[in-house]
Amino acid sequence: MKRINKNLLIRLAFSTALLLGSALLVSAQSTNTDEYPKFEGFVGYSALGEAGSGGISFGPNAVLSANYTSKAGFEASIIPNFSKRFGIKGDFSAHFNNESTSGPITACTPTCTTVTQGFEIKTRVYNFLAGPEFKARNSTRFTPFAHVLGGVAHTSATFTTAGPTFNFLLKKSDNSFAMALGGGLDIRASKRVSFRGVLDYNPVFVNDSVSGTRDFLRLSLGVLFH
Repeated sequence: MKRINKNLLIRLAFSTALLLGSALLVSAQSTNTDEYPKFEGFVGYSALGEAGSGGISFGPNAVLSANYTSKAGFEASIIPNFSKRFGIKGDFSAHFNNESTSGPITACTPTCTTVTQGFEIKTRVYNFLAGPEFKARNSTRFTPFAHVLGGVAHTSATFTTAGPTFNFLLKKSDNSFAMALGGGLDIRASKRVSFRGVLDYNPVFVNDSVSGTRDFLRLSLGVLFH
């Protein structure tokens, strides 16, 4: 994946929040404050991309040229609403990647040897987040929203190679502070169901990153029940 400037990601996240905040102000005069769902729940498919990865470190002398990008995952959340435009979201997402391939592997014991052989990489990212969600409810079927979430992310990685030259297993895991800054759009399909699309900048402050942060982008599509 091409390296993306971290400052650009932050500017995009804040620009999205600014635009959605403007939508909240525009819709303020057209909404009925007495009509809103007291609870909402979301479940859907989710994909995770990583920008500017420096690889995955299993130790000072074991760095894997890989990242936590995953096309397999899901997101689920529950939102108790305290007004038509404000609620508190509890959010969980899980992303999985299993990759089997072959390539050059270098081991120094202490003489360095490089061979090409098969290996397997497994990565996992679990987000446990909570925070405010702001909605621009209006008289149309389209409801923009924005949220600022914080909490904990659990990341893990496993590297396995079974010969013929090298045979070893590397594992690592980390519990880190994480955030999700972004929002999306709800499209009402019926009184009780809407389709939801969400895009977040999802920084996770893991210990093995050169900058101290892994810059994830999380995209989720699914159904909102209200």
